Amino acid sequence: MKTSATKSVQSFGTALAGRLHLRSDLHIARKIWHMGMGLFLVSVYLLTGMERSTGVVVLGTVLAMDLLMEMVRLRNPSVNEAVVKVMGPFMRSCEVNRLSGVPYYLSAAILSIGIFPQPIAVLSILYLAFGDPIASLFGIMYGDRSIRLASGKSLIGTSAGVMTCMLVTFLYLRSMPISEGHRVFLTLLGGLAGGTAELLPLDVDDNFSIPIVSGFVLWLAFILLGI
Repeated sequence: MKTSATKSVQSFGTALAGRLHLRSDLHIARKIWHMGMGLFLVSVYLLTGMERSTGVVVLGTVLAMDLLMEMVRLRNPSVNEAVVKVMGPFMRSCEVNRLSGVPYYLSAAILSIGIFPQPIAVLSILYLAFGDPIASLFGIMYGDRSIRLASGKSLIGTSAGVMTCMLVTFLYLRSMPISEGHRVFLTLLGGLAGGTAELLPLDVDDNFSIPIVSGFVLWLAFILLGI
């Protein structure tokens, strides 16, 4: 049974939610933030020469701090209001009374860096950073003119995500000493894995499923190709 305090917090959160964007909105600021966050994580990981263990510890610390803030704001209306004032341009209305996408994003990045070799970790994070928002952008803008898939996603949005992930894969793999045949195969596979991971019937946030699913697919491919 919900206590009066819990009901009060939820009621207050509902009022805050009215100020924010819905999932069906273009919400360009959120998409830019989504891309920037992933690009920042990858840049720090690559340019600093950071060890995988160090990356896991650093991101784990950031995740712990973020979860603490999430717990506090979801239990304290005044803190929640302050957070929404600052982060409102990047938040969705549904995130006022529940966890935002940030913990899922950071958790996926931690697992990707901790589990996968560097090239695969980088690609899986970049798929989330660029493939997901581009797919959403095209789905919102042109989804009503497209075929709807069983998951409810639009074919045009999914196709845009696949193409984006393919481009990301192709550009990144150019820096690796692999054969042209392997590069083409991995570009196609990476694009499909990154762009369609969100279609799987998994009861988990897309910010988590996209890097993990695509990362395991690419890892298997790298092993089979002997890379």
